[in-house]
Amino acid sequence: MKHKSELSLPIELLFDVLEPMTVEGVELPFQIDIKEVLLSVVGPSGKPRKVDITRNIDESTLIMLEDEIIDSLSSESSDEEGSV
Repeated sequence: MKHKSELSLPIELLFDVLEPMTVEGVELPFQIDIKEVLLSVVGPSGKPRKVDITRNIDESTLIMLEDEIIDSLSSESSDEEGSV
């Protein structure tokens, strides 16, 4: 027998922030480049380890994660500007 379902698990994202740039006269905002998506699992020895699952995630999900990071960074910078 076989059953398919979905499961939400906590992940850790490692990413670079690409600075704003001008391409063909068009100003592009900063961008996020996700380098690794890490999932913590318990190995056979009982020790936790991090597994890179980046290649197992579809492009639309990576874009959604990048957008979440951009929103988070944007709100952090807005909060910092408001408290000055």
